[in-house]
Amino acid sequence: MKWKEKLISILPSPERTLKTIWKVEKDETINYLVGTAHFFPYHFRKSLELLMRRGKRALFEGPMDAQSKSEVLGQGSQGEGSTAIYDALSRETIQEIKKKTGSRFEESSTRPILLPFPSQKYDPLYQHFSAFRPWLAFFSIWTQYLQEKGWRYSVDLEALEIATRMGKEVFYLETIEEQVAAMEKIPVSRIIHFLQQAPHWDRYTQAYVQIYLRGPLPEILSQSSDFPSRCPAIIEDRDPVMFARMMPFFAQGDAIAFVGTPHVVGLQKRLEGEGYRVIPFVEPEEKC
Repeated sequence: MKWKEKLISILPSPERTLKTIWKVEKDETINYLVGTAHFFPYHFRKSLELLMRRGKRALFEGPMDAQSKSEVLGQGSQGEGSTAIYDALSRETIQEIKKKTGSRFEESSTRPILLPFPSQKYDPLYQHFSAFRPWLAFFSIWTQYLQEKGWRYSVDLEALEIATRMGKEVFYLETIEEQVAAMEKIPVSRIIHFLQQAPHWDRYTQAYVQIYLRGPLPEILSQSSDFPSRCPAIIEDRDPVMFARMMPFFAQGDAIAFVGTPHVVGLQKRLEGEGYRVIPFVEPEEKC
């Protein structure tokens, strides 16, 4: 056995069973609704591959290709920055954020040595806030933090890769422009509050992982209630739009919709209002 194979056999597997899947039935049609985690420390490849065999069409919130990401970066870099967020943070919070994001926001080596404290001019974190809109400044920090923790998986991206590889039809429920417009409405006060909780981020993420792996929707929503994007502009205002665009596909059947888990509640209520039966679903494991 090669050393890489020995190492893999010793390390715990990053594979987990996805339990945030709901089967959606009406008359003769069957569809599936999946509550995703945009970032996660484990992957669900086997669950997603088995599920994808049950559908012909895969629906996602919005495009996730490199060009779309570049467009998001471009729009998030326009207009005023978000230095008001930096100004609202204590020096202790700023240092905690830097500690949790690795070397990305380390102080510039060009800072004059005689300065007793870091100045905004030489603080990379201040420059970060000055360059980006509030939502992009925050999500960039949060993504960096998760990457430092080894969260290299995404249910959405993994599902998209599998759907493409298996030749499924792929559709998007929103445009990049619509998603950016929604993120612009995230209250800055929610972003500041969550950044101030930086000392507790490790506990927050550990609890979220355990709850998401178990799959109980109420607990997932309760655990993430303080997250900046858990606000009407991102959840309640978008649910009706996504629902309306989902319905033609669900009317045909054989569709699998992948949406952020907080959207499941609103979509489930609307589906049930249209006569659909929505029940938790766990794909039975394949027998060898």
